[in-house]
Amino acid sequence: MEAQTLANTYLALENNLDLILVINKIDLPSADVDRVRAQVENVIGIDSSDALLACAKDGRGVPEILEAIIRRVPAPRGNPAAPPKALIFDSWYDQYRGVIVLVRVIDGSISTRMRVRFLSTGQTFEIEEVGIFTPKMRPTDRLSTGEVGYLIAGIKNPEDIRIGDTVTDDNNRTSDPFPGFQEIQQMVFSGIYPTDNTEFESLRESMEKLHLNDSSFTLEPETSIALGFGFRCGFLGMLHMEVIQQRLEREFGLDLIQTAPNVRYRVTGKDGTRVEISNPSKLPDRQSIALLEEPFVNATILTQPEYIGGILKLLEGRRGTQKELRYMTPERVLLSYELPLSEIVSDFYDRLKSISRGYASFNYQVSGWKPSDLVKLDILVNGEPLDALSIILHRDKAHVQGRQLVSRLRKVIPRQMFEVVIQAALGSKVIAREAVKAARKNVLAKCYGGDVTRKRKLLEKQKEGKKRMKRVGRVDIPQEAFLTLLKPD
Repeated sequence: MEAQTLANTYLALENNLDLILVINKIDLPSADVDRVRAQVENVIGIDSSDALLACAKDGRGVPEILEAIIRRVPAPRGNPAAPPKALIFDSWYDQYRGVIVLVRVIDGSISTRMRVRFLSTGQTFEIEEVGIFTPKMRPTDRLSTGEVGYLIAGIKNPEDIRIGDTVTDDNNRTSDPFPGFQEIQQMVFSGIYPTDNTEFESLRESMEKLHLNDSSFTLEPETSIALGFGFRCGFLGMLHMEVIQQRLEREFGLDLIQTAPNVRYRVTGKDGTRVEISNPSKLPDRQSIALLEEPFVNATILTQPEYIGGILKLLEGRRGTQKELRYMTPERVLLSYELPLSEIVSDFYDRLKSISRGYASFNYQVSGWKPSDLVKLDILVNGEPLDALSIILHRDKAHVQGRQLVSRLRKVIPRQMFEVVIQAALGSKVIAREAVKAARKNVLAKCYGGDVTRKRKLLEKQKEGKKRMKRVGRVDIPQEAFLTLLKPD
């Protein structure tokens, strides 16, 4: 049993859903059905006497599972005679046919040539085609109550579609729109910018198309002094962030720069105002902050006993607080910890899998906000702060993180004709410093002996030129400098 299985089971129980217990992979040599049955009853507390045994590899138990779904899962409810009402649960963009909308019909029916209205946006369209999946798209005359399918209405603007919206007949509208889905809370935020500012509009169009079939990520325009125009995007986690970035680069051919990931923080000012920020550069001055809070999560880890020591060390190093340590069986240990969300969004999962050799499973749920001693770490290049490189972190880790960042940046910033000073600062206090030495031209190459004062004059002229260049010159920060912040410590 994995941590994700427990989380999804509890979620189903909270919503009063019918559960069908299936024990899979019974073909493995290590399969122990009786032990799994006992584990389910002890941990979850549900009866496992009627559990179905299956093997997805060779198909054993599949007919019994399908029969149990038909017999035990209730049929869709709805009124075929009521005004049409359908729920949008997904969509994607087709360059030839526009937006393809996936719907589930709640009441009534929808058919071709019907003029429908999307209630949240108020847009109306005439349906060109409806159909079902078999699993390929197959056109039909209509979609009736309880059916799931697609509709095509020549929708060219992705912003006209919202996941969770209600579709109804424009001439026979429903009076009871579907409530939609619970709003998804993004956990990780990062800035995405095109390497060439002329591709900003292409980036906007690409993101809007991706947002069609993935409403779990958000985007809003932002401007960076260092990077120009881009978007501040919210994701469910690090894997989700990487998937979106890869899709933008591979499917749309974009060349992107991505800033360091961070979480949302809640700031309470001394005047009583409370705001949530996802961009470190928008953190107010410390003097105006009365309380700074960060999100915490309740994490559940299931692992084997021999890896407990390394996992506990990892959790304590991430500012974790132990809530429970329980041996479910002699071979299975349940760990429950409270952790700051900012400590697990980066490389925590990879470290956990490495320590446990892949035998640990991890799941978490956001528990709420808690005050923390947080500071904003700024990166300065020749005295100029780079807003795209600012991060918010705990004060205890600021000095170590600052030294690591400036050390990494020194290796990736190319040498200029003048010295480049890289500093990490907490407010006005510099906590780490590195320098990229100036590239020096040999101005004495053509001097073959002669008066030493001529050589000194050439060196002094070069020195003055470097000072002037340092005042007016601009440091070119390559993409590797920003990718450095994404690499694990």
